[in-house]
Parts: sequence; C-alpha cells; structure tokens
Amino acid sequence: MTILFTDEWARAWSDALEASRAYRHAARDWSGAVVLEASPDAVPEGASRAVFLDLDRGRCHAGRLATDEDLTRARYVITGPLSRWLAVLHGEESPTSALMRGHLRLAKGFLPALLPHVAAANALLEVAREVSAPPAAPPPPAAPPPPARDAPLAPDGPSSAHTASSATATRTTYRSLRADGFLADSPPARLWEKAKRLGTWNPADIDFTRDRADWQALAPDERDLLLRLAILFQGGEEAVVIDILPLLDVIAQEGRLDEQLYLTSFVWEEAKHVEGMHRFLAAVGGLDTDLTRYHTPSYARIFGDALPAAMRRLRHDASPEAQARASATYNMIVEGVLAETGYHVFHTILSARGLCPGMQEMTGLLKLDESRHIAYGLYLLSRLAATHGAPVWEAITGTMHTLLDPAIAIITEAFDAYPPDAVPFGLSPAPFVEYAMGQFARRMQVLERAWQERTLDPEAFD
Repeated sequence: MTILFTDEWARAWSDALEASRAYRHAARDWSGAVVLEASPDAVPEGASRAVFLDLDRGRCHAGRLATDEDLTRARYVITGPLSRWLAVLHGEESPTSALMRGHLRLAKGFLPALLPHVAAANALLEVAREVSAPPAAPPPPAAPPPPARDAPLAPDGPSSAHTASSATATRTTYRSLRADGFLADSPPARLWEKAKRLGTWNPADIDFTRDRADWQALAPDERDLLLRLAILFQGGEEAVVIDILPLLDVIAQEGRLDEQLYLTSFVWEEAKHVEGMHRFLAAVGGLDTDLTRYHTPSYARIFGDALPAAMRRLRHDASPEAQARASATYNMIVEGVLAETGYHVFHTILSARGLCPGMQEMTGLLKLDESRHIAYGLYLLSRLAATHGAPVWEAITGTMHTLLDPAIAIITEAFDAYPPDAVPFGLSPAPFVEYAMGQFARRMQVLERAWQERTLDPEAFD
C-alpha cells in the first residue's frame, strides 16, 4: 500500500489525474497549484508533511513532495491533522464540509473562491481513493456521558422513539388544561410570540406595479438572472409547503404543545411565500415560458429527492435520528444555506439600484419569517442532539456531508450560466458563497456545543 503524503503517493496521484477523463471534465474551469499539508504531529514516521499538485484546467502537470518554493507558488494551501485527511479520503466527510467546519484549514487562499469548484475537488479526491486504500480512519470520540441534570431535556410527551402507529392512540389528556401545559418562556413559545407580531403580512397587499416597469427596463441577461433566482426560490418554497407536514405530525404526537403552536405559523408563512413569489412572477411576466430549464441536477438532488425523502420517512420512522435528518435537510440546508443566500442576492441587486420596490418589500418580510424558521430548526436539532447524543449528531453531520456540496453548487450554478467576465449586475459568486458559509458555520457551532455539553443555550434561538 502506498503511504499517504509521500513522494511516491503524490506522483501516483498526479499520473492518475492526468489519465482521468472524469477529473479533466470536472476541473476544466479550475486553474492553480495546491499544497495539501498534514499537521506535523499527526504524520507518521517516514511520511512527508505536505504534497504539491500543479493543477491547470483538468490537467495535473506535476505531483511531488512540497518544497518551500511550492508553498510560495501554490494558490491554495490546505492543512489539517492526518485523521481528518483520512476521513475526507474515505468519503466520510466532504472537503467542503471539512473546510467550513474547521476540520481542515485554508492556510493560504480565499475560501469563497475555492468553494465554487466543489465538483473539481470531489473528482480530485475520487482519483486519490483509486490510487491507494488509506488505512481506516480512527473512530470518532465517544459521546460525552449525559449529565445528571438530563431531566429538563427529556421529552414532555410520549417517547420520541414512537412510530407512526402511535397516532392512533386514544386521547385521554389535554395539555392546555394543565397549569404547566404551555411552556410560555421556551424558545418555540418566544418564536410563536414573534410570529403573531411580525408574520401577519398579506402578499395581496404588495404592489408590484413599479416592479413590472423596472423589469421591462432591464437588459435581457439581467432579467434572466433575476428570473433564475425567483424560479429557484419559488420551486423550493412550494416543495417545503408540501413536504413539511410529517414533521409537524411527529411534533404533535410527542405532545410538545409550545412547538406545535409555533409550527402552525410556520406552515402558514411558507404558504404566503409561495403566493407572494407567484404574484411577483405574474406581475413581471415571468410565467410565460418553461421555467424548469433553471432546475439543475444539484437542485433536483435536494428538492426533488433529499427533502421529500427525509420528510416522508417520518411517516413510518419518527426516531430522533430521522427527525434530525429531516430538520437538517429543511432548516439547515434548504432554509439556512439556500433561502437565506437567495434573499441576500435579491437584496444586493435590488436595493443598491432602487429596483422593484414590491420585491424588496416582500423579500424583507420573507427574511424575517425565515429567520424564525431557522431558529426553530436550530432549537429542534439542538434539543435532539443534547437529549440523544452521538446517534443524532452523526445523523446531522451525515446529512451535511451529503447535501452541503450540492447546496453550494446550486449557488454557483446560478452564476455559471453566464460568462465569468459578464455576469449580470457585475456580480461574482464568491461573496454569496462566503455569506452562506458564515451562516452555516455559526449554526454548526451551536449544534456542536449542544451535543458536547448536553445542554441548551436559550439565547442561541432568539
């Protein structure tokens, strides 16, 4: 077996990259040398600390041990413990997730400029796996033992491990008739209070008259980009309205009244988002052609496959792990990465130019709604991780490993449809990928803290 991070391994990897048609296609838009560095204290005796790959538009001109000159020349230097490199090489964690969660560190280069090349990175590592079979990665650290004060985190209703058959049980009690039946100061109850105050807007009240005039004055490629963003958003909103119901049913069957009250506003708000975006598209004439042309394979992977599969599974598997996968898909990926970034793009384009005041008003309202939705998802995932430990944490991270790359790809594909030097409105994907990355990393820190400390920080969900 070839030892990792040696000259022999680097040269074999370089030769395999040169021979790989799949890598050549995936990396056709990538150019720049890279150094992959294993932390010195993690490298076994006889292995080098870093390898250099000279990559250029699907070709690998050289692979070798990295010299000081290579470190200076490289466009990117990625460093981390050998155990983390093994996890990435085994496919247990995607390079995107490892970088965004800090498991690998970008010692040189600009991360948002690297993330749009997800397909190239995955193809690069796939070839590495073919070159050698790395030794098994060390097992993950054991979950910390539950603290003595676990009781406040225990379900306040039937066991969360119930199956869908529990829905047929006869009702004998009513939580709202108990003095402690409604947790008025819980994070879901506080979100419910905000929803009553801030979420009562009506899409039919928004005037899109000026938006139509502004739309007609835009250049064709500018209209195309805005239409592309609106269609990706609208399809996602319709999908979540349809797919969210099994999660509501699980929460209701567990007897969590404060959460269920908030979730009634959740569905209502998502339905308004569908109506509002449809009204905008109709007003500007955006519904006159076949709009499915904007749905890329990455989009179909999340909205056509992953989201409905995770939600529908709850109809027969309401385990904490299944709930965690569903919420991570919905709240962390669909809302936290994609929807939030979509609002950010709309705001960047429209507010700076004084365009489409109706759309500006609506996206501002949508963002307020979605902030509460994401806060609830963060609370739900934190509660599940704090209560059930390692199995739920593995379900969360496994979902991120599977879906983060196609989510980032959806963002970059929206810009890849245009020449790099002629993207409408002078935009670049880098700042929007950076925005998505920052939001994602911050929320993962909250979840990791809940898992490790087995407790919740109520302020994290406001």
